[in-house]
Amino acid sequence: MRFSTLLALSLTLAVGTLPAAADWTRFRGPGGSGIADGPAVPFEYSATHNLGWRVALPGKGVSSPVVHGDRVFATAYTGYGLDPEAPGNPDDLVRHLMAFDRWTGEEVWRVSVESSGDEDPYQGFMTQHGYASSTPVTDGKRIFALFGKSGLLAVDRDGNELWRRDLGRGSDRAGWGSASSPILADGVLVVNAGILDRRIVGLDPATGDTLWSLSDPNFTNSWSTPAVANNGETTTVLVHFPFRILGIDPRSGEVRWSAATPIDDATSPSIVTHDGVAYVVGSRAGHAMAVRLGGSGDVTESHVVWKQQVRAGITTPVIVGDALVWASRGIVLAHSLATGERILRERLPRVGAATGGFPNVDYSSPVAVGDRVLLFTRNGESYVFEVGSEFRLVAHNPPFAGDATAFSATPAMSQGELFMRSEGFLYRIADEATERERIAREGRNAADSAEAASVEASLAEADRREADRDESDRGKSDRGEPSQTESD
Repeated sequence: MRFSTLLALSLTLAVGTLPAAADWTRFRGPGGSGIADGPAVPFEYSATHNLGWRVALPGKGVSSPVVHGDRVFATAYTGYGLDPEAPGNPDDLVRHLMAFDRWTGEEVWRVSVESSGDEDPYQGFMTQHGYASSTPVTDGKRIFALFGKSGLLAVDRDGNELWRRDLGRGSDRAGWGSASSPILADGVLVVNAGILDRRIVGLDPATGDTLWSLSDPNFTNSWSTPAVANNGETTTVLVHFPFRILGIDPRSGEVRWSAATPIDDATSPSIVTHDGVAYVVGSRAGHAMAVRLGGSGDVTESHVVWKQQVRAGITTPVIVGDALVWASRGIVLAHSLATGERILRERLPRVGAATGGFPNVDYSSPVAVGDRVLLFTRNGESYVFEVGSEFRLVAHNPPFAGDATAFSATPAMSQGELFMRSEGFLYRIADEATERERIAREGRNAADSAEAASVEASLAEADRREADRDESDRGKSDRGEPSQTESD
């Protein structure tokens, strides 16, 4: 029994299982903060340096990868809307949820869902993000992917479909499709289905059954992924639409509080929270607001901390130190958490195409490790920088050779590794020295496992021979013949 336990432990080490703290299971990672715990990721990389692997994706998408244990999950779409000049037939649209081996990049499984019809035409702003814009979320046992008008899909870790839910076939006025990502909060699967059906829903992750639903005709023009705030006692889901932010009990769907916001046309960035305060940024006109969490009813007069006119876009800010940091049209902005006033404004250098302006408008949201911020632009350039009283550029990486497609997703970070996707490829970026050590360690573990398996087999064979001898001795004893042991 002891040997079998040791063998199982060795095999577990060999497949590289990671603790839960290393996982990046939703859009913008733990709590939606965009902040990685653990070791720093490589800050310099290219197609030939610190690249663990790069694998081709079957189609386009702007959703972000998520990571759990030894699996990386991503979505894409094929069949329609791949070429603005010849988009094809919308009935041929197929969306895909895929699992990849974290260490090798090998595709483990793929679940494909055909279009249910009524897709928004591939024109205008739809050409900028397409039909796989929502990032999956996982609880480790199940993976949930929102496929717009084709519904919400749940599969197990082996890719077996568990359930599927239709969440509506609606559109916003401009026909820009859906992009909000599902999240998990207090064991409830929460979806901003405002674009699809003018509602927010809480579902049972095990069955897909509706636990609660909030409907309002004003729940539209929101591509924002819900945020989660936890004060140690209660969990609150934060969702915002034009003109209003809501604080919702994830278990019951009760609106605990709400506040008016100056964001008047559309909400794309997610809310971020820090020390009991929620921060919202957005709208074409450019607005930002801070509101203290808590209270009941309309807390606009009592809880709003500040409002500011800012340069905004569609990317979600990340909090670093005492600053709220984001990018808009190739310009990095940092604003004070305390007052909302601008701390710095810095235009990023570039080596490729312009970092700003349509269609190169910023899509990828910044993420942070420690006091350093990592940001991708759509042309594939990426930047690592620090913000304080001054801007300090730490690294500027050119686009990956051999990949001319757009980089619109937000990176995932896990255990010192960076995962990114373009419209054509999925990337794992890992420190080369650390990668060599891991491969060597896995080789040793595999050798130890093979040796342990050999010893286990030998012991099993010895046990079998001893059992055969005991059986033979009993037979001889019954016949009055000397046993093998007595003969020895």
